[in-house]
Amino acid sequence: MKKILLVGLIGFALLGCGKKKVTEEMLIGNWECSSIEQRAKWEKGMFQDYSTSIDHGKSVVTYLKENDDFFVKWPGSNEMVKEDFKKLNRSYNSTLNGMRLSGFNRFEYISDNEFKMISELAITQDKKENNEKSKISMHCTRIQ
Repeated sequence: MKKILLVGLIGFALLGCGKKKVTEEMLIGNWECSSIEQRAKWEKGMFQDYSTSIDHGKSVVTYLKENDDFFVKWPGSNEMVKEDFKKLNRSYNSTLNGMRLSGFNRFEYISDNEFKMISELAITQDKKENNEKSKISMHCTRIQ
């Protein structure tokens, strides 16, 4: 009985307890991505709910790895841009010319051939009327 229980626990541990994540290796290749953007206005001392989505249509994003370097070819550009995968999947807070920038980039695993990338950026400044917040969601499917 103990052996059956032990085998069952090991099987459970191997099959289902690990959550899959988007990795550099998974991303290598061409992806068809549809993206939408939302913006939030600053009113009454705080950001309001996001507005209606703006559809930016579909485009192709290419990920490539040469030696140990990771590159991305973003839509609208013909050049491969060297990127740090960890920076594509992180939160950040910084200051630039008196503006406070805070946000995150996050990959969400759907399957080995599908993922979502969500980027959110809030810019706050002393002139509150210039504060802005935006979120872009890209849903990508591998091109076979």
